[in-house]
Amino acid sequence: MSRECRRHYPRAMKLPLGEDPRPPYVQAADVLRAAIQDGELSPGERLPSARELQRRFGIASSTVQNALRLLKGEGLIYSVLGRGSYVRAQEPPAEGSTEAAGGNEIDPGDSDPAYTGLGDLQHGWQTAPADDPRPPYVQTADALRKEIQNGRLAPGAKLPSARELQEQYGIANSTAQNALRLLKDEGLIYSVQGRGVFVRQLSPRDQFLKDYNEGLEEMAAQRRADEEAVRLSGKTDDEVAAELEAAEERFAKAGTEFEAASAHRDAMRAVMEQRKRLSGNYTPEENAAKAQRMRDRLAEGKRRR
Repeated sequence: MSRECRRHYPRAMKLPLGEDPRPPYVQAADVLRAAIQDGELSPGERLPSARELQRRFGIASSTVQNALRLLKGEGLIYSVLGRGSYVRAQEPPAEGSTEAAGGNEIDPGDSDPAYTGLGDLQHGWQTAPADDPRPPYVQTADALRKEIQNGRLAPGAKLPSARELQEQYGIANSTAQNALRLLKDEGLIYSVQGRGVFVRQLSPRDQFLKDYNEGLEEMAAQRRADEEAVRLSGKTDDEVAAELEAAEERFAKAGTEFEAASAHRDAMRAVMEQRKRLSGNYTPEENAAKAQRMRDRLAEGKRRR
């Protein structure tokens, strides 16, 4: 590693993992990208090894590899087998080439059959929050990830090709490629050469974790709704408890009154029935009902015999 490179990567350097909501590999790529763009890493200069970056950034080896793959996809670095990664000196290669994709291109699918599953997916990044600081490929990946997680893109469903994502979101082809590669690294999708990219069937463990996390999100959403309702009520816990106690008392009193009223009604009906039996003063409907009850009892007696 050159002396200049050592100067720009202090031994105690760490990423703001707990403060930055973005994935650690995106944070690591940002540090390296800034060093390249500011001229701290010159064209042709060798980057620190993956193991060195892992130690200095305090991240896993796979995270370092994802950061380097991202920079390769942007055309900022290239790798030489057995020697390491270097800052690219020439202009970035044309979008969609194998080299620009870091040697791991996801086929854009020029001849792919039409995909299904996105429906009314929003077009263009003008619909994204203006204060979203994340790179467009992360936003694209998030949109597709939500389609997968909510079931609109079911296991086995075909995703749009990189070219179709490019048209729908108004992003570069390399951005679409990076979004698909991110989901592929997460194990959510897989590619079939000549056919396109598909949603992967979750393992029982991953399905359990997915359901568990969704349950946690629902609980968190319910808690936020409860907190907002409590805030809007403007009442203390003691005030609410007092109102509940008063409501319970009113309910108990109303229940007692209802039972007494029901008993009084039944008693008065019985008295009226006695008087009608003595006077025979029944309405035509009541006479018809009495006759039907008599026929029913006779029929029931015949069946028993």
